[in-house]
Amino acid sequence: MTARAWSRVAFIVFMAIVIQLGVLDGLSVHGAHADVFVLLAVVAGLAAGPQQGAVIAFVVGLGADLFVLTPFGLSSLCFTLAAFAFGMLATVPGGRAPNSYRLIAAVAGGVVETLLFAALGALIGQPSLPHHQLLAVVAVVAAGNAILAIPAFGAMNWALRAGAPAHDLAGVSGGSALR
Repeated sequence: MTARAWSRVAFIVFMAIVIQLGVLDGLSVHGAHADVFVLLAVVAGLAAGPQQGAVIAFVVGLGADLFVLTPFGLSSLCFTLAAFAFGMLATVPGGRAPNSYRLIAAVAGGVVETLLFAALGALIGQPSLPHHQLLAVVAVVAAGNAILAIPAFGAMNWALRAGAPAHDLAGVSGGSALR
């Protein structure tokens, strides 16, 4: 990735912090709120591929870790694993992934990352949520991902296309090489 692309990713992470703290944290359903950082990690894996998406998700996780009361790096670990896994799923041959696949992957990614975060937190001795509260968190994060998935993909594609040569754009966000 170019320095321009990294600066755009940094801008997206900054905007995610503003949106999360300024809007989403105030919208609570059964004590849970949507998490834009979780969405950005999945989007990074799908848009940039498994390796580059995992690096971007790690950076997103570091930004998220600044605002949660869990061990520093737990979000980064979960985001990196999920971005790599969903990036691997998105590298199936056949060209551009349709928006429906991206939407389903964003919702599934919200569920997987939230459960992974809870499981790893419990493994290292963090206080865990009651099962009914965990289900509410999973449902709200998945719903938030469904609502914000398409704009998040647009933002990540905008960041990844910064300074990319024309022949490299076929690989960004599943573009077709048959142009």
